[in-house]
Parts: sequence; C-alpha cells; structure tokens
Amino acid sequence: MIKKLLEKNKLRLAPMAGVTNSPYREICLLNDAGFVTTEEIDATSLVYNQSNRTKEISSFYKREKPIAMQLLGCDPKIMSEASVILQDMGADIIDINMGCPVPKITKKGKGSALMKDISETSKLVKTMRQATKIPLTAKIRSGWNDENENALEFSKMLEDEGIDSITIHPRTRNQRYAGLSKWEIIKKIVDGVKIPVTGNGDIKSFKDADDMIQFTKCDSVMIGRAAIGNPWIFNFNYQKLSDKEKLNKIISDILFHIELMKDFFSERIVDLQIKKQLSYYSKGFKNSKELRLKIFRSDENIDNIIEFFILNLRENFEMIETNLEKTTA
Repeated sequence: MIKKLLEKNKLRLAPMAGVTNSPYREICLLNDAGFVTTEEIDATSLVYNQSNRTKEISSFYKREKPIAMQLLGCDPKIMSEASVILQDMGADIIDINMGCPVPKITKKGKGSALMKDISETSKLVKTMRQATKIPLTAKIRSGWNDENENALEFSKMLEDEGIDSITIHPRTRNQRYAGLSKWEIIKKIVDGVKIPVTGNGDIKSFKDADDMIQFTKCDSVMIGRAAIGNPWIFNFNYQKLSDKEKLNKIISDILFHIELMKDFFSERIVDLQIKKQLSYYSKGFKNSKELRLKIFRSDENIDNIIEFFILNLRENFEMIETNLEKTTA
C-alpha cells in the first residue's frame, strides 16, 4: 500500500502543527500533493480527555483519504491505545512522530527524544505494531545531536520492528531548522533498509525535490515550510499556465480554501483561522508585514477583509509570481 501511494505523487505535504489542518490539506490535494498527514495528535489527550483541540486535529473529510494520522507520545500502552482509536476512526496509516524538536515536547520524552534510546523505543514500536493492523510509519531526524547521529541504526530497528516506511529529516534535534540538512544521511538509510524512505529538508522547489531523489534515490519527498501559503508547489501543471490563468487559479484556490475553513472551523475561531491563512498567502506581497498587521488588527467584517486581500493580491501578482517561481521552478 505505502509503495503505491508514494508512486502516485512523489511530492507530499509534511505535517506541521497549526498549519496542516483539514482545509489546508485539501487545498494541497487539489494541487496534486501525494497523500497527506494530519498535524501531530497527542496520544494521551486522545485516549483520556479528547479536548476540543484534539478533536479538531484528528478530524478529516472522507475526500482526504487515504490519510495518515500522526501520533505524538512515548508511553507504549497509551500510544497503542491511541493507534487503535485512530484506526477505528478511519486512518489508513499511522505515523509516529519521532522528529519534533520543540523543547516542551522533547522534555517529556516525546518527538525526537525517542531517538535517544533505541532499545526503549523499539519496545514502543513493537507494542504498537502488535496492536495495529494498518501500516505504521515513522518520521525521524538524523539524531539527537552531532555526537549522536544514529538515524541509520535507528531506521534498521524500525524496519525490524515492523515499521512500513520512514521519513527522514536529516538535521539533529539540536539543529532544529538551522544549517543545511545532510542529504547523504537519507542516502545511507535508503541503502541500508528495504522499506520505502521519504526525504525531507531544504526542499523549496521541484528542482530541489528532483535533486534529492536523484542523489538519495528516496521514494518520495516531503515538503514542509516551503508549502506554507504555497500549495501550488506540488502542482507541476501550474507552471504551464499563462499569467492570467495563474492569477485566476490562485484567487480561486484561496477563495475555495476560505469556504473550506468556514465549513470546518467553529464560528468562534474561523475568522482568526482565515486571517492566519491570508497572512501566509501574503508571502511575496509588497509591504507584506504592514498588510498582515492590517489583516489581524482590522475590526472589519471578515468578508471585507477577504475582499481587501484579493484586491492586494491582484495588485501584487507580478511580485507574488516571482516569489512563487523561486519555490516551484
């Protein structure tokens, strides 16, 4: 199953907290992204209290399927129970978050902290594998720090314990997102395991993705930060459109995205969510900082703010297109 999904489209949307909610995943799918993954879902919250935030993160539309749902946690029992819950909810794949570098996560032993103890993490994976019928995947880093780059050894353990596919971001936890990712680590893992491997890190364009595939021979590429406010990065056909067609598509996609948000989010938070996404889409605008401040500080009706944004988009299109070309060409 995993192999076929990865072959469908080699470019995939990375899970990003606060960004890759259901409406944004749909817009990326509309632009030909491969199968998508939810934001990280805290296993403890899912099992014990299911807060409104947890319910929101774990929600998806049937039209998003096949979908991977990412679990965050470190307790084998809780993670196994959570994986069964997600399986029953309709997840097609469960992805274990072993890469989050945020201190408030790692200090609890979650995310990339799982890479510090291969033996203990193997017990976690084994327990989850025994409890779960659907494919299990994992997203990892190159290691905890420069002195402990254990991604290859860790990947072999994951394969031995029944993980079906691995995504590797070849920066250490200590690097977070600084410096350059080491693509040679991806290559070593591709050569060292038999299961599919997805590369991640410093992908800002189709060319970057192709370069990574050619260099590492990975099965697919996951795009994170470069996809924020730019779902067209997955869409090869977008580049073939005329300028007028590109502008019309951008406006159409943004307006559709807004309708998806209005349908998905509660009335209490939908306006804030729309403003946040408009701020992402403003990347490349002239005076974009000032525009974002106006969007967030405005007391205008949200439809008036949207109209104001679209007007600015039309006026800024040439500049925006130049910026998008840098991340899609």
